[in-house]
Amino acid sequence: WANSSKVTFVMVLPANPEESWQVYSSAQDSEGRCVCTVVAPQQSMCSRDARTKQLRQLLEKVQNMTQSIQVLDQRTQRDLQYVEKMEVQLRGLETKFRQVEENHKQNIAKQYKVQSQISSH
Repeated sequence: WANSSKVTFVMVLPANPEESWQVYSSAQDSEGRCVCTVVAPQQSMCSRDARTKQLRQLLEKVQNMTQSIQVLDQRTQRDLQYVEKMEVQLRGLETKFRQVEENHKQNIAKQYKVQSQISSH
């Protein structure tokens, strides 16, 4: 997700000019769906405004969540690569075990044949 997302900046005109908002960032997944949009008041608004403080806290939480998601995505990618690598190794082992089993069966058959020949003489 983190690797395939793109960030776009878009200005949104408010219905009420006294409450101006802008889209801070909008992330899209690989299929173009909106994953997360964060809005913040324009810089000209009073920084002591309660809404501004709430939005700043919300933005911080979203940024923390975004970082957590990116870390989880990296771990997931790494784990997936590990699992795929192990899968290949296990297939190789399975093939070797089949070969050993087949050789063992052939050896038992040869021993049985030799013993049968010795017993019949």
